[in-house]
Amino acid sequence: MSFQSIIRLSLDSPEHALCVLGTEICLDLRGCAPQKSKFFTISGSPGVLVNIHNTGPVITNEEVAVNQWSLSDLMDVLIKMTSPSPAVDGDKVLVSYYQPDEESPMATAELYLTGIAVSLNVDIYRSGKVEMARDKQAKKNWVWGPSGWGAILLVNCSPADMGQLIDKKATKVFYSEEIKNLSQMTLNVEGPSCILKNHRLVLYTSKKEAEKTRVYRPQEEGSSTFELVLGPGQHTYTFAPLESHLKETFYVEALAFPSADFSGLISFSVSLVEGSQDLSIPETPVHKDTVVFRVAPCIFTPSTQMPLEVYLCRELQVQGFVNTVIEISEKSNSQVASVYEDPSRLGRWLQDEMAFCYTQAPHKTVSLVLDTPRVLKLEDFPMKYSLSPGLGYVIQCTKDHRVASMDSIGNLMVSPPVKVKGKEYPLGRILIGSSFYPSKEGRDMSDPLRDFLYAQQVQAPVELFSDWLMIGHVDEFMCFIPTHDKSEGKKGFRLLLASPSSCYKLFQEKQKEGYGDMPLFEEVREDQLLSNGRGASTINQLLADENMRKQNDYVEKCISLNRDILKSELGLAERDIVEVPQLFCLEQLTNVPSSQQSDKLYARPYFPNLLQVIVMGKNLGIPKPFGPQIKGTCCLEEKVCQLLEPLGFKCIFINDFDCYLTEIGDFCACANIRRVPFAFKWWRMVP
Repeated sequence: MSFQSIIRLSLDSPEHALCVLGTEICLDLRGCAPQKSKFFTISGSPGVLVNIHNTGPVITNEEVAVNQWSLSDLMDVLIKMTSPSPAVDGDKVLVSYYQPDEESPMATAELYLTGIAVSLNVDIYRSGKVEMARDKQAKKNWVWGPSGWGAILLVNCSPADMGQLIDKKATKVFYSEEIKNLSQMTLNVEGPSCILKNHRLVLYTSKKEAEKTRVYRPQEEGSSTFELVLGPGQHTYTFAPLESHLKETFYVEALAFPSADFSGLISFSVSLVEGSQDLSIPETPVHKDTVVFRVAPCIFTPSTQMPLEVYLCRELQVQGFVNTVIEISEKSNSQVASVYEDPSRLGRWLQDEMAFCYTQAPHKTVSLVLDTPRVLKLEDFPMKYSLSPGLGYVIQCTKDHRVASMDSIGNLMVSPPVKVKGKEYPLGRILIGSSFYPSKEGRDMSDPLRDFLYAQQVQAPVELFSDWLMIGHVDEFMCFIPTHDKSEGKKGFRLLLASPSSCYKLFQEKQKEGYGDMPLFEEVREDQLLSNGRGASTINQLLADENMRKQNDYVEKCISLNRDILKSELGLAERDIVEVPQLFCLEQLTNVPSSQQSDKLYARPYFPNLLQVIVMGKNLGIPKPFGPQIKGTCCLEEKVCQLLEPLGFKCIFINDFDCYLTEIGDFCACANIRRVPFAFKWWRMVP
């Protein structure tokens, strides 16, 4: 007895066949039809479904049993099983042949069927539980969108596993919470035992895909010890000989996020192989079932999402900054976690080199840190020891190890959800800084990191021009804040954009009011100014400085270029943009070896950057600009409050001059925020 896709019936003796649930067998009715017969009837036992396909619609069992069909018509007769057979030859199909105008058949052919089930199942409908596919062929595909299907894998982001070599240990102990991160895949085999024992099962994936995943099975029911069956260097697994029914649950995890050379799709197949009693005859593969997973992407959250947890660098000598951020966190109902300084990163690392993001499957959402360290040796990273329980940690290596580098995760920002020319981006869009054109001094994000961001697919990146900045990061001239006004024509957020022209306009107004002699940095000690290359200039002196004006005209052009890109790619209007007064100055690169120095000048904020805002809902932590004091109030602070307080924000200005543009950097580098994931599920979108 064997599997066949076409059965040729015989009048001499009954035919016998095996049928796997979900597959169809085509019957050859004409080969054994008596010469004078013109019509036939066909009927099946309750476990058999008969379909007749011709030029019309499919005919169902009920119609088949009572109708005579012409043998001269071109048609396919297909049968399939609806349930496993209780015994060998447990189901039957009868085909009777008739002469014209005769009620009794002139001959009858018999087909005995033994149905067995071999099914690999996953959470195909993304409900959080394993289900049998309504369409067996659908399991072989992965489809985006609200009506799509296909199972999802989470990447193993455990800090404990970070940096360890992928081993091939036969077993691993999982705690109850850990196993919830893995996706389930079940294998079900049913049928008469005497049939199953002549076959064997093989579970497998491709060698390439095996490097990106691990598949475990519990050693015994209820055990916390799991056996590794598939993974790197191990792409096949052969089951013990079948003695009876088999029902196995496997637990699957991914080892890597999608990348330039990894689409994120991983397929698993199980094959049923028939053994041969004759050693000279090879075994025969008789059935294959396949399922496809997609690895969940790494999703970044914009500053408009509500804060959950604030991570602070405690060992920086800026206790005033730390205390103020803790105060803002308490007002925003956010937890505070301490992170200890890593001397190899020269201070600028907590935000510039790592980002909080998350990855998500229907059964679990995992927050994680994506780290892009500039250190050359990846032996130890203090950040992973500071993470709250349950947070993941992933390293994406960079190539450019300079501090003034655009090759890090700090050189990106995420927009809130937007709709552009009818296309929705429900998870926002990633904004990447670049040089925009090739040049000797040009700095860009490395291809591996850029390719990684594009490969996630769900937050289509937009490239901005940021190489004009000394650090080169987009967050130095822009910031998003949430407004929650999603009425008609409003986005629910505002884009803050640095504006030298609005700063000059403000200073000109104060000059006309008679305050031209008021200095900047009045509250800053002389040694602090000297260490940052600044002097206590007055409003009159700044407005009279033609070189400074030319430098800011250049900066204005760079920002205007980005403004046009942002309006086009994010669907923004002018009413969505708030211009924040900010001056810049051009200087040579700092913190780079002399061999990497060039004559090209780069922009850095002239006073602490008002755009590097710590956004915590309606509470905004803003660098104190130390602008001219007019009647006891900083005119820059007053202007920012006039712009933002009508939108419902509370502006809290933080004294960060002790770390202003030194090796430590602006205070945003000393803090990072984990935020609430999007409510929208990424698999419901169409990239």
